[in-house]
Amino acid sequence: MNPRRLNNNSMASNEYRIDLNSPNNIEDIETVQEDLVNQIQQTNRPNINNDHLHQLINLLKDNLTSTFPFILILILKAFYEHSAGILMVIFFSASIYHANTVLVDQAALKSSRQLCPVIRVILILIISLVSFLYLFREDKFYLCLIFSRPSYTNWNLSTLLWVLYSTFCIVKMMIMILKGLLILYPLSSDKGKYCLTFRKRGSYFSLLEYSSQFYISLLTIRPWISFLLYNNNQGNILFSSFLLLFYATIKFYNLYKSTVELRQSINKSFQNLPFPPVPINELRENMCPICQSEYQDPIILTCKHIFCEECVSSWLDRNASCPLCRSKLPIGQANYRDAFTSGYLIWY
Repeated sequence: MNPRRLNNNSMASNEYRIDLNSPNNIEDIETVQEDLVNQIQQTNRPNINNDHLHQLINLLKDNLTSTFPFILILILKAFYEHSAGILMVIFFSASIYHANTVLVDQAALKSSRQLCPVIRVILILIISLVSFLYLFREDKFYLCLIFSRPSYTNWNLSTLLWVLYSTFCIVKMMIMILKGLLILYPLSSDKGKYCLTFRKRGSYFSLLEYSSQFYISLLTIRPWISFLLYNNNQGNILFSSFLLLFYATIKFYNLYKSTVELRQSINKSFQNLPFPPVPINELRENMCPICQSEYQDPIILTCKHIFCEECVSSWLDRNASCPLCRSKLPIGQANYRDAFTSGYLIWY
């Protein structure tokens, strides 16, 4: 019995022995041939997925390399034609961000606030508003504030977005100026006459913010109407009318929701704390856990912890829980009581 070994050069580790005297030697040879063919095909099979990925990457690389100069030309051309508007958008955004940061920081300091940073922010905002209205005086942007439209003749998409963004920034800057004046106004801890309490000032902050958002949502109506009805002729007047009706339906529903939310937010902002005062002579300890000083107008929470009313008010402006034990308190949560101004763009 002489066995024969079949050896494949590409797969030297695989050996096959066939007994030539066996009656099934033909079937064994066919089986060995099929195994060898399958192994050779698997070894020589190209990685199609990797090849396609490399081809796609190389194609994108070549396209970007060849089209980048032309894209750069388009960007430079657009920047040149709208340089004033682009620079004004950047300046507006930077001014609002800087003013928002300073006002929130100074409002949290209460009576220890620094007047110079607040005054500087107010001046920056006023200069920004005056500069914008002067640079674009021919467009009569002040008309947007009285539910009219600026003097644009071409009401395309870019004009709509520009008017909406500019109106948003103008109103927000005006609101931030009022918030800055509220921060400058003396608090009750300043020991002055006609002073505001810390909680009352937070209520005014919240009222200004919610009112400004509702006001901006009303100001967007006129620009949208001008955009939808722009360049009407006999061919597209029906389509524009349909879009206007659809917009009016959705806008009416949004205004209804905004009115309900505005009313609820104002009620939460001006709610009194439902915690009774505590006479100082009945206190076992004379030091507030928050300010680490003697109690000033102490109140007791439902969890029996006692704090200064002004100290705990600054905490409750952001949380509806006890600052010590974190137990929930029966008060509504009002936002924007810390002089924060929302940067969410209201464009519809």
